[in-house]
Amino acid sequence: RSLLERYLVEQGYQVRSAGNAEQMDRLLERENFHLMVLDLMLPGEDGLSICRRLRQMGNELPIIMLTAKGDEVDRIIGLEMGADDYLAKPCNPRELGARIRAIIRRTQNGNAPTQTVVHAELHGIVLDSGARTALVDNTPLPLTGAEFNALSLLMERVGQTITKQEMTEE
Repeated sequence: RSLLERYLVEQGYQVRSAGNAEQMDRLLERENFHLMVLDLMLPGEDGLSICRRLRQMGNELPIIMLTAKGDEVDRIIGLEMGADDYLAKPCNPRELGARIRAIIRRTQNGNAPTQTVVHAELHGIVLDSGARTALVDNTPLPLTGAEFNALSLLMERVGQTITKQEMTEE
């Protein structure tokens, strides 16, 4: 949990973590969230029960189920309980980040607060991963989704060699 929390904070997200259902419930009462990453195996109430309970209460907070149980049946059950996505551990943190961005993009509407995460600013280029826009010297740069992803990756890894395979996977 602490490793994922640190990674997501480094990516510009505001993160709150809870070690069990009681802590999570207290956080949900006090704050509004854009998304929940929920582990299946928690002490006390497990992630599937939490997901089912939240959905039965009408809570539509997007949930990514993150678990060591990667069997097809477990994934299906997680999705049937109301999870929006299911990712088996260990996972590449960049994949989790990509899934988080995809869900936030899909679920935000005109009334939702926009999350702005500037991945990089370099030589007059500014990337906003929340809005998936790029500016060059404050002028919008029209990019396809793939072009945005490629530019984002290159700006995140300035000075590093990136293989074609890595670029394709990312």
